[in-house]
Amino acid sequence: MEKEFTLAIAGDCIINRRISVYGEERFLSLVKIVRDADVAYAHLETLIHDYEGPEIYPAAEAGWTWMRSPRFVAEEMKWFGFDVVSLACNHSLDYSYGGLFSTWQALQEAGLSHAGTGRNLGEAREATYLDSGKGRVALISMATSFVGWARAGEARPDVRGRPGLNPLRFHYRVDAETLGVLQQLAVKLGWWVRNAGKEWWIHPPGLHHSLLRFVEGSEPGISTVVNEEDAEGNLRSIREARSRADWVLVHLHNHEWDADQGLSVPPRFARDFARSCIDAGADVFIAGGSHSLLRGMEFYRGKPIFYDPGDFMSMTDTVTRLPADFYSSPGFPREVREGQGTPAVAFEARKKLPPPLNPPGGYHSGKVQGSVVAICVFGGGGTLTQLQLHPVALTGKPVSQSGRPMLADAEMGRKIIDYLAELSAPFGTKIEFLRGMGMVKL
Repeated sequence: MEKEFTLAIAGDCIINRRISVYGEERFLSLVKIVRDADVAYAHLETLIHDYEGPEIYPAAEAGWTWMRSPRFVAEEMKWFGFDVVSLACNHSLDYSYGGLFSTWQALQEAGLSHAGTGRNLGEAREATYLDSGKGRVALISMATSFVGWARAGEARPDVRGRPGLNPLRFHYRVDAETLGVLQQLAVKLGWWVRNAGKEWWIHPPGLHHSLLRFVEGSEPGISTVVNEEDAEGNLRSIREARSRADWVLVHLHNHEWDADQGLSVPPRFARDFARSCIDAGADVFIAGGSHSLLRGMEFYRGKPIFYDPGDFMSMTDTVTRLPADFYSSPGFPREVREGQGTPAVAFEARKKLPPPLNPPGGYHSGKVQGSVVAICVFGGGGTLTQLQLHPVALTGKPVSQSGRPMLADAEMGRKIIDYLAELSAPFGTKIEFLRGMGMVKL
């Protein structure tokens, strides 16, 4: 392994159009930043398929938009300079198992390594390995936000495993008073309630595996805690990867937030689990999925934790087809719900929906709308010697051009970096805006 190794980290990529056709200076400068790294990583938050094929059916529930991208998208990601992508997210099974299998095939043909999904839980949880001229990189990907059937199932000697994503489930720790209110409400709703000591399970009647788990705690209030089995399974994968690779990346797709501080602050369980991953051998922890857009970053034992570097590409509004379930979304006008809508009409109607009561403002509610590409420079012995944060802005109108990343200009770049510094300050991280980028004080 050579003395210096550079790793590029980008956030969520929702891409369904060609980007290699553009030639603006700020766009190509961003491409160069990614390509110049020894290894470049991003999260691919879409499925690659042609709507038809073996087992390609829209799921009854999806991550709001049923994501789909043409097959050339894998080649476009490779053209941009990315080498490895994570897949575990709330969209992993938007088009059932066939959509997932088609995505794997397209990525394999383009030469993109991927992690976070598999034909059973063992495959979904294991690391993917990428060999570079300067060392071997491992990536493990998991998600907390997903419909229940989308999580991969473990194989048994007598029963096959189930395809899906690598889960990191969580439950709630609540005080006795809150637990009493929950029990009363569940009974009034006609839900099923069970308990064993200080543990309670609540679920709709007949759906005995669609559980909400609550554990009575001694401290007042409510907190979230990762599922012990999922946590240990993923930590085991990290320890395994540590013994086989020079650099270990861990990805977590989570839409949850800190209930007291809002969407731009990660939930407590994500913070605790990120540190556990570093303890197990991760060199970098990357969370995403908030669509806030940005969340802060911290250092733990000298290792960077990115709680959300932001949306790197966001082309949701140019998905070309959507299933009937999308058009029947609550709040849409009757002409959309009754089969007269098109994707463009439905997306416009969605923009006019009232904002959610919680979280206040919903998606894109962060004070500054931008993201960053992080360049981590590691020296001898795997020590992080430099961390650059290149500010990125997404193109706007027209819709045909929207959601494409551009290196932010000086004014917008400063706003993005200053805001990230504000979000990172509670973690003790100091970031300065220098020469058009953020420089992290190590």
